[in-house]
Amino acid sequence: MAQQTVHSVAADQTRGDVVLVPVARLTTKPSFREAGVNDDHVEQLVTLGGRWPPILVQLDNGLVIDGVHRVAAARLLGLERMAASLFDGDPDEALIEFVRRNVYHGLPLTLRERKKAAVQVLLGRPEWSDRRIAEICALSPKTVGRLRLASPECQAEEIPRLDTRTRVGRDNKSRPVNGASVRARVIEAIKEQPGASLRAVAASVGVSPETVRIVRMKMSRPAATEAVAAPVLPEEAPVLGMSDEADDLAAWWDRTCISEDDCLRRVNAVPPNRVREMADEARRRSEAWLRFARSLDALQQAEVNA
Repeated sequence: MAQQTVHSVAADQTRGDVVLVPVARLTTKPSFREAGVNDDHVEQLVTLGGRWPPILVQLDNGLVIDGVHRVAAARLLGLERMAASLFDGDPDEALIEFVRRNVYHGLPLTLRERKKAAVQVLLGRPEWSDRRIAEICALSPKTVGRLRLASPECQAEEIPRLDTRTRVGRDNKSRPVNGASVRARVIEAIKEQPGASLRAVAASVGVSPETVRIVRMKMSRPAATEAVAAPVLPEEAPVLGMSDEADDLAAWWDRTCISEDDCLRRVNAVPPNRVREMADEARRRSEAWLRFARSLDALQQAEVNA
């Protein structure tokens, strides 16, 4: 069995199975990492002596989808075999899985690398919504929208003109892109589920809980105040997109969105032996947000006094 290929090793395996594969039979290709293989990261992996999570390998040809640094470390250690999860999908699916695994863990992709990956996902899945691609690539939906409209690669493939009427969301449901239509669906969902949480309504429509909160707030106002502008979310602010730091802020803000309704409905789900621990952590997080808010208030006051 020492000389068999990855394909023959995996002949009776299915996607997701973990097997031992011959290191010599693994192949790699340039990824979205602009600097290529990071030697310092490889050295850190070498010190672990092979105690790593399984790499991800294409089932039919042994191409390493995720784990190039682990393969490099295995070769330096002289390992003959290493654990691998088997992946059976097309190149677009492989790209999506690579990005999903590398936006937060291991050696995280940089913002530039995540944007580059988002363009490739747009080319492979142009029908997907901006929010769905943003979640995969850890970007803000607004950033993905700008890439869809302005990226030379997307323009060359006429991605923006593929179908501007509908997009496929994270739940695989097609929905209209038109903002007025989205607001109308949120209003309808709120009326149908008057007691539902923000997150529950958002999930049924395919929008963010914050969008539901804003629509619900406007619905509760008297008609005379309907024209008052809704709060501007960080991802909607005009300044965003002018720098990498601003895009990163928008992506972070979107990921940390949480509602009171969603928190309260989970109280009874906390195991009795974790109540004190989670309560302490909740207080720590709330204090961190309060310090963040106070810092913003101080920044605003400093600008007023300047």
